[in-house]
Amino acid sequence: MLLSNSVSLASRSSLGRLGSIPFWLTFDVPMILGLLGLSRFGLAMPAVILDDAGIALAMVRSDELTQGRWLILAVLLFKSIAGSYVAGLLPFWLARWILTGIDLPSWFPWLLSAASVAAVTVVEPVMFIGFALLYVRTSTPVPAPSVQAQAMVT
Repeated sequence: MLLSNSVSLASRSSLGRLGSIPFWLTFDVPMILGLLGLSRFGLAMPAVILDDAGIALAMVRSDELTQGRWLILAVLLFKSIAGSYVAGLLPFWLARWILTGIDLPSWFPWLLSAASVAAVTVVEPVMFIGFALLYVRTSTPVPAPSVQAQAMVT
């Protein structure tokens, strides 16, 4: 966060001379496209968890399963980022309602940070469901042995 704010301030001052290039075009658009590109590996985690695949196999499988699904990946990525953002900042937004005349203890900022981490920890598994459903829907199931094949073996 501190790094992104520093880069943002430094970039705005140097881009102020350019004038013709909007700030969001030079930094936000490439960042969004990069995140969308990285989202191609969003199904790697469900592959590791649901199919007990290795890391390298999960990355390759995720790349194969997400080809041609850019819109779905963009929606899932946005949902995950927005949900985490709201969950992480919710304790701080609620703390604004505390009257300014009240003296808060010195540990209160730590409590807000812990509540923020807890909220993201609770919300992120729910955000994971979309990626897991996409993985289950796009991956080919491993065929179960049929009753006849089992009878022939015994």
